[in-house]
Amino acid sequence: MIKNKKPVYRKQRGISLLFIVLITGVIFTIALGINSILVQQTKMMGEIGFSVVSFYAADSGAEKQLYDLFKKSAGEHQPSHQENLQNNASFITNASCGRDSIDCYEGIPKDSSCLAKNYCVDSLGKYQEVKRVLEIKY
Repeated sequence: MIKNKKPVYRKQRGISLLFIVLITGVIFTIALGINSILVQQTKMMGEIGFSVVSFYAADSGAEKQLYDLFKKSAGEHQPSHQENLQNNASFITNASCGRDSIDCYEGIPKDSSCLAKNYCVDSLGKYQEVKRVLEIKY
């Protein structure tokens, strides 16, 4: 006969507490991951409006550059513009002549990477921390 033999369940007294701690840790890690993704998505959704404003700032700059190219005389032309618009939006534009362009104003650099017939206009619109670029080949 065997005396003083402890039952099996007494040897495993802390195992359920260990499982609870591990499962709680896994659930907490998953919750933190989901929270991080949601915060990032919420921030990006808030910046979509900034993207639209910066796109329209770039569009305004490109329109101004095109107006300057085709309506003003060659002596008054500037190959680049920079301007601040309302609500801290701004744009920067650069114009370059196409590599096969014949009617190119003085002072506008020729760009071998510009495959347009006449001009390439690059416009960068900025609003808050968001930037959008618009390129026009004419």
